[in-house]
Amino acid sequence: MDYKNIIIKYLGKEKNFIAKKKNLIVLLGSFADFDSFEYAQQLSTQSKKLAKNSINLILVGIGNEQSKELFCRFNNIDVQNVIAVRNSELHEKLNLNAGFVTPLPAIINLLIMCAGISSRGTFKEVFRGYIGDKNAKALFAYEDDINIGSFSLFKGKIFDIFSKKQYLRPFELATRRLINMIEILSNWNIYVPDASFMTQRGATILLNEKDEVLYEFISEGLLCYSNKMSSPLSFIDDFLN
Repeated sequence: MDYKNIIIKYLGKEKNFIAKKKNLIVLLGSFADFDSFEYAQQLSTQSKKLAKNSINLILVGIGNEQSKELFCRFNNIDVQNVIAVRNSELHEKLNLNAGFVTPLPAIINLLIMCAGISSRGTFKEVFRGYIGDKNAKALFAYEDDINIGSFSLFKGKIFDIFSKKQYLRPFELATRRLINMIEILSNWNIYVPDASFMTQRGATILLNEKDEVLYEFISEGLLCYSNKMSSPLSFIDDFLN
């Protein structure tokens, strides 16, 4: 599939693609999606690595300019790298998974997906958030403040109860997801100008300097935005100069 030309034809955003560089295109669902938050946070930690290796980042999320700006601020993503679309038309043109869709309200369909129904891999990923993952990196450093909403309740050292090694410890990812959920619910009207697209899944495409596809991943379930969730961006290392 000619991802670049389809996106440019639909968005008219050719300036976002940089010639003579690899372009990493991340199609998010809604800006209020748990996947969108987690993936953006992963990308934020790797921003220097992407720049150092001449990889241009382009994120496309469903929402408006206000939801985009709040999303970027909370997840520490450069707003210049993010494009807001108001619906899932582009996702449909790229044949992405619309998620679990029924006549019920989209938010109900999303909750059904949270239970793993018509959402492959979701239950396993939810479970990983509680039991930890020795193949993934820790999310919180020893002195990090853990803010649940507006309250700073404890520091990252609390997870040393389970292990002092620097892998993803039990409840660590679940805590990050709780923080993200509170942020979304606290600003629901900003993040979700239209709830119709809450179940829409995304994709990741890495193009080389000739616009050839080096890597692609099409999401089939909630919380499953990579084929290796313990290290979602490990595919980049395979294509570094």
